[in-house]
Amino acid sequence: MHIIWETVEVAEKKLKKFKELSIIEKIREELIQLERFTTEANNERRRCGMSEVCAECGKAGNSCCAQGVEFKYSAELIMLNLYFGVKIPFEPEHNSMCFFLTKNGCCLFVRDVFCINFICEKIKEKISSEKINKLRELEGFQLNLQFKLENFLKKVDKLFTF
Repeated sequence: MHIIWETVEVAEKKLKKFKELSIIEKIREELIQLERFTTEANNERRRCGMSEVCAECGKAGNSCCAQGVEFKYSAELIMLNLYFGVKIPFEPEHNSMCFFLTKNGCCLFVRDVFCINFICEKIKEKISSEKINKLRELEGFQLNLQFKLENFLKKVDKLFTF
């Protein structure tokens, strides 16, 4: 089993405990908003062609999703992904790439700010700055709320021992 699974297991325990303590219920509205913002940004990524550019690189054996990027993910971000129904693989599909990279792209719904903010030269060449700016605006809403939720969950975590 990959070492990232230590963090996944912690995230699973936290999510279970947070559900039992009704903490998830207290942030339900924010979770609904995060799902909406993230979905809108993902849809815009597809509409503007960014997803297609990334897929082309992946099929060619290239990817910006380098090995070790998975360690940027906190238990809280992984917990948010688990909450949204993401199935974390047991083993990486690409040993020299990020653990979360699959043949269909990133398996995560809620991604780290590093992954969201990174735009390679190929994307800059193929996607207009107008389209990237529109995407950035949507990502800004997503990241702002995601950051607030992640920090809230970290603060709550300090109150409990898992």
